[in-house]
Amino acid sequence: MCIRDRLGNGLLLGVIIALGSVALSLLYGVTRIVNFAHGEIIALGAVMTLFFSSSPDSSLLFFDRYSPIGINFFGSIVISIILCGIFGASLEIFLFRPLRKNNFGNIAVLVVTIGLSIFLRHIYLLFASAKPSSFILELQRREDYFGIQLTPRNVQVLVLGFIVMILVGLFLTYTKTGKAMRAVRDSSDLASVTGINSDYIILVTWIFSSMLAGFTGIIQGVINNVRWNMGFLILLLIFAGTVLGGIGTSFGAMFGGFVIGVLVQLSVGLEFMDGHTEAKNALALGLMILILLIRPQGIFGTKDRIS
Repeated sequence: MCIRDRLGNGLLLGVIIALGSVALSLLYGVTRIVNFAHGEIIALGAVMTLFFSSSPDSSLLFFDRYSPIGINFFGSIVISIILCGIFGASLEIFLFRPLRKNNFGNIAVLVVTIGLSIFLRHIYLLFASAKPSSFILELQRREDYFGIQLTPRNVQVLVLGFIVMILVGLFLTYTKTGKAMRAVRDSSDLASVTGINSDYIILVTWIFSSMLAGFTGIIQGVINNVRWNMGFLILLLIFAGTVLGGIGTSFGAMFGGFVIGVLVQLSVGLEFMDGHTEAKNALALGLMILILLIRPQGIFGTKDRIS
């Protein structure tokens, strides 16, 4: 694979990791929950989109008794993102809010997210094939865009990914709800004193983060394919991007996630990696460790957010 192909793949993976990192970082910043089930919410977006958009007689993903519906692809995307938001709200209302009200510690909640991750992953496997599946989209050839090899659809995905990240940044910076999220992130007690309903903001954060995670999964499915464990496979890189950019900082997560994604793909072409492509994450994760040794809070983080 030539350098232009690797760079193109790096940009695509960078967008996926950046979006996933923003969703994870936003949730951690407001709730202080390290969500190991984040990958399964990512997979949910892709799996639901495949289910809704595949033709009714298709058995690509589901067993015969769970026939796909055959809705328009873009309609399927909207429905799936909404369902991810509803799923996130359900997790907050029925699981994490009761844990919070009963003063469960961070370690206990962490263990719950790990258990939830394993549970959801195997629920997907009960209903889905273990084989990778693809959205029913037209095949396209790679073309040259400013010296980078990409398909037209991949260019659209890149542009859409950047637009979504810009919109997320504008939402957090200029909207009343976004400012309230940042206030709860900085200090939930002070936010409550100023009249902000912390429980409501946490609920909105779960919904927003889950919808963004679902969108991340759909983009990942468009670029690659849909697997029952697709979110789990990139979860380590998403954590790396979040930590590298700065824990609890959405803007840092965008930067960190993008850097991690690009480095992972570019490292495939290094001479010492020849024949060891399964170790392509090593360079990016090594850089993360090196930076954290120098700056434990990440590139854009502050020390109070890692406590």
